[in-house]
Amino acid sequence: MGVARAEFGDESTRSNSRTRGETVLLANFREQVIEAGLEAHRRGIVYGTAGNFSIRDRETGLIAISPSGMPYGSMTPADVCIVNEDAAIEDACRRPSSETPMHTMIMKQRPDVSAIVHTHSHFCTVVSTFKSCLPPILTETVLVLGSRIPVTRYGETGTPDIGLSVVEVMDETTRAVIMKNHGLICFGESFEQALTYAMIAEEAAHVYIDALAANGGREPDYVPEHLIPKMTAHFQATYGQSGY
Repeated sequence: MGVARAEFGDESTRSNSRTRGETVLLANFREQVIEAGLEAHRRGIVYGTAGNFSIRDRETGLIAISPSGMPYGSMTPADVCIVNEDAAIEDACRRPSSETPMHTMIMKQRPDVSAIVHTHSHFCTVVSTFKSCLPPILTETVLVLGSRIPVTRYGETGTPDIGLSVVEVMDETTRAVIMKNHGLICFGESFEQALTYAMIAEEAAHVYIDALAANGGREPDYVPEHLIPKMTAHFQATYGQSGY
């Protein structure tokens, strides 16, 4: 449920405001949150007001996160909320996403993560209903996201439990987690990177579901797991233009 809009800067609708006159705290980060939501919508991995997006300012440690229940197309920078790593509001005229604690839990556990995208990607959500992980079905996926994308236990949405369900299956290398009966969450150094991870995971889930159907419900062939560490090391050493 939304919160009635007040003039940006109205102390009655937020705590510990840090705006000064026309200056908006972390304006650039707020704009990035909106653009990430719009891009996810364009890519078909969120719809309506679904999903949520956050990005961390390394200098202050504050986090810009999408507001609860607002369409991305009508969102303005002033609507995007600023919270700290304990999920407490630092600056907002809107109610932050109900899944804010999930974002801050991940960022606390993973200091390397700057951006998080939570989507309702269709095929990843299908996988979440019957698998404990997305198996190694595509070469690109295992090279970028690891041999298996974990699926959480069911987490109670809108409560800290959903965040706990995600961090329980993460380690220091996890880039994507499928949320049981819910969706997908990906994290990276930027929204561009996290959205790329989300698209790679969704493509793999799509291929997996199609392969099951084409194979009469039987499990398809996987990427040989014993080759994945060797292929990953080679990929990381040779892919792209860095150092060339």
